[in-house]
Amino acid sequence: MIAHIDADSFFASVLVRLHPHLKGKHVLAIGMGGSCVIAATYEAKRKGVKTGMRLQEARLLVPDAIEMSSDFRETGLASEQIKSILRDLCPVIEQMSIDEWFLDLSALVGGVPEHPDEWAKETRLEILKQTDLSMSVGIAPTKTLAKMASEYRKPAGITVLTQENTEVFLRDRPVAAIPGIGRQRTVKIDALGWITAWDFTQARDEALTHICGCTGLELKRELHGQRVYTVSTDIRPPKSISRCRTFRATTDSALMKAHLLKHLEYCTMKMRRQSLVCKEVSIHVRTPDYHYSGAHHRFVQPCCTVSQMLPAVLSALERLAGHGRKFGQVGLALHGLVPAGTVQSSLFENIESAVADEHLQAALDTIQTRFGRDSVTRGAALQVKSGTKQELEMTIV
Repeated sequence: MIAHIDADSFFASVLVRLHPHLKGKHVLAIGMGGSCVIAATYEAKRKGVKTGMRLQEARLLVPDAIEMSSDFRETGLASEQIKSILRDLCPVIEQMSIDEWFLDLSALVGGVPEHPDEWAKETRLEILKQTDLSMSVGIAPTKTLAKMASEYRKPAGITVLTQENTEVFLRDRPVAAIPGIGRQRTVKIDALGWITAWDFTQARDEALTHICGCTGLELKRELHGQRVYTVSTDIRPPKSISRCRTFRATTDSALMKAHLLKHLEYCTMKMRRQSLVCKEVSIHVRTPDYHYSGAHHRFVQPCCTVSQMLPAVLSALERLAGHGRKFGQVGLALHGLVPAGTVQSSLFENIESAVADEHLQAALDTIQTRFGRDSVTRGAALQVKSGTKQELEMTIV
């Protein structure tokens, strides 16, 4: 059996923990861009507020809501606290995101508990006692079912699925509740008349493959209780690193460039700390009415410095953000990440320039490691406020 532990309204709950006087109130946790709700207390959710909702829409539903910027440092600390508790309980644990974990219960002392629901209740109470944060727990034969189960009775819910009650459960859940289906696939699935998750399990393999590829067949097996995905404790290098921020809609290309530079610096720092290089970069922009457009660039040689990637990034931004249109979000992603040691230099590469870029980037790495990632930045990125007054601020011209 596999358990899925999921924090309830994590970013909002952390704010309430940090400010106890907010308990029981309508609290909206806002992203760094200030235009999107990334979490809300259940008091606000009962009014119709949803994760990812635009702040303007949430204000119409809950005019008296308390809006607060998410505290990402505090959420990181809370996540580490929860993970530490879970590691003490179970040696085989996989963290899926900052607020959710899978546990392989067969690795517990004595194996899978005789009464999984009692184990889940004790685990939830222990986390609540030590962190003052509420969790929902799902237990099932597979990871897909366990994740669906943890979502079923939020908040503070416990759902245990067995071979005997899984069919009833799946008949009660919509197809969209299956992890990994996504909005675009849901539209295609609706056109076929598949309404419930159980309908998905009864579909022909050819139809599933046509819509979802091999993933569709894997999900079908998982929903039937056949384990395809294991709880993995391996730490594998990421396939991509990305970052995006929302902001008040603007035509100011200098501001969008500043955000993009900060994204590139941040993603490059994360990539280099894992001794990786990237083969591709992509950026996207979003209009106030949520229309996206993007651009992609593949490098001739894998890159690992901001200077190497910057011309392609700025060229992509110029193509996307021209014509005086307003945009409220810009994002960047580094793709095709591979270990740095596996890359060979090109015969046509300017070696002296590459060495100079690497020396500059290495110096930046040293400063950012010692004084914080916002301690040094390029002058064009100074429009984006970040960091603290205590951090050393330097500018590269």
